[in-house]
Amino acid sequence: MDPKSQSKIDRLEARSPARRQREIPKEVLDALSRGWIESKNLVEWLSVDRLILLKSLCQDLVIDLESSRKILNREAKVLSPLQLSKRIANELSGILRPTDTRWKSLENHTSDVVREWGALIVGQWESMPFARRLAWIKPFADDSNPGTREVAWMSLRQFVANDPAGTIAKLSPWTGSRNHHLRRFASEITRPCGVWCPHITVLKKQPELGLAILEPLLSDDSLYVRNSVANWLNDASKSRPEWVVEVTKRWQMQSDTSETKYICKRALRTLNKKNR
Repeated sequence: MDPKSQSKIDRLEARSPARRQREIPKEVLDALSRGWIESKNLVEWLSVDRLILLKSLCQDLVIDLESSRKILNREAKVLSPLQLSKRIANELSGILRPTDTRWKSLENHTSDVVREWGALIVGQWESMPFARRLAWIKPFADDSNPGTREVAWMSLRQFVANDPAGTIAKLSPWTGSRNHHLRRFASEITRPCGVWCPHITVLKKQPELGLAILEPLLSDDSLYVRNSVANWLNDASKSRPEWVVEVTKRWQMQSDTSETKYICKRALRTLNKKNR
């Protein structure tokens, strides 16, 4: 990239993000959709033209998706941005395998949406043990962009829904990670209800299966993790309120810290609201 172009990219990267889509400057929209910069907030993320971005990526990595382009163009008119990303990842997963250096390049791509596709591809590959998927998803679970981190756990949530006990056993070691992003991933992916994703019926009925994830985090020093744990318990309180009350009482007896008190108070917010 020539110095003049790099100067422009540096200027765009230093921008303050727009609060509304109509306020996003054209040059920012263009740079986002060409994969030159990453989105800074939800408004920008929603505005990325994923088909232009895909075309640019295919040119850069020499990927042939011509047979799918007409279908994707048609589906783009009715799918949400996240749904379209899932469709694109599905198409790419048949071409980019773990041993393909082109897939590895998605992990370090400038565009957070392209990195999002990389995370979604991990969930699309067939016949791969969950433990190995965790190894491949780890860079995306620790991405600098919070949106990519959300998509990372979403991409593997289907496997948790299909086998809660087995996957929780594989996720449990992540609760001991020094990396708070990975600790939060273990909690967020197993939430009984979650956000922007299907509920996990087994965990709504048997939330005690999640204690192997929750107990090590009952006094976590990261607010990012504590909020996830509290939200996990708040999810469970909607189907097993008595269990959540018992757990929070026990935790506060075991751990007299401000972190545990914060989790328990936030975990009981829905129940407390009902009892007012």
